Amino acid sequence: MIAEKVFAEGVAKDIRNYLPPEYENAEFQVVQKNKNNGVQLIGVQVNLPGKDLSPIIYVEQFFDEIRQGEPVEQVMNRFARCIEQSSRAPFMNSDIDLMNYDSLKEHLAIKIVNTKANQKMLQEMPHENIEDLSAICYVNFPVDSREGKATMQVRNEHLNIWNIDEKELFQQARVNKQLVNTPILGSMDEMMLNAFFGERHLKNILDVDTTEFGHSLHGTAYVLTNVETYYGASMITQPEVINKLEQLFPEGFYVIPSSVHEVLIVPNNGEMDPKRLGEMVREVNRAEVEREEVLSDRVYSYDKDKHQIRQEPDSIQKAKEMER
Repeated sequence: MIAEKVFAEGVAKDIRNYLPPEYENAEFQVVQKNKNNGVQLIGVQVNLPGKDLSPIIYVEQFFDEIRQGEPVEQVMNRFARCIEQSSRAPFMNSDIDLMNYDSLKEHLAIKIVNTKANQKMLQEMPHENIEDLSAICYVNFPVDSREGKATMQVRNEHLNIWNIDEKELFQQARVNKQLVNTPILGSMDEMMLNAFFGERHLKNILDVDTTEFGHSLHGTAYVLTNVETYYGASMITQPEVINKLEQLFPEGFYVIPSSVHEVLIVPNNGEMDPKRLGEMVREVNRAEVEREEVLSDRVYSYDKDKHQIRQEPDSIQKAKEMER
């Protein structure tokens, strides 16, 4: 991390020499950002005159290229191109004013994170607790998904600037009509085919008549996410989604965290052992999921009496949770 910071400081000092004249008055600042699950990244923040938004280019990839023997000149040129692309991204020139709540409120959305792994981060932002998870809000800047994603997490100071409270923030985020707020439930097979072979017409089981679904054969697992498959695990916080799942799976169901982007819904037909499911989740998290995208090492089930998701005690193995 120290070596990366030294590299970033060198980039911030010299990168102007690789950029066009329009960046002559730009300021380049080394920043360290705390990401999900305690992941820390070092980047160079570009402050452009007349712009409220300041893109950050993280240095890890470029630092690795230097260590692998790439010529410094080539790496710096690629870094400069990333700065130019970020500075010209659509969200940089949108009508969103970060000081004006009315200009951005329709772009608010919710994501869920692991509470224990993000204790320090959560102290700085409004959040709602859901078992061992926390819901937080972010601004989803209007960028074509093919151009990547641009988001900003809402912090406590934003509520003061916007003159709103936490309740109003979450209410607005939940009623917004945007793709990241549009849930989709699909069979695991169809979702995997879509991931491998590109966009296909997916059957959204949430739109299926409950009686029709009840007469069909239940698969072993279904994927719940949003249309953009981005922070889609938050769909379990939508009351209408939970109500529909209760109708689709009257025998009950398990919620298995896959990542911050999706969860698996497994019918509780007596064939699944919560302890074994918990072991499976931990194995997958350690071997296949990036640290920043891990949601939880635990399994959840639907409590029919309380109409809410709860932790499965048998799935918990505290000594091994969130270890990487």
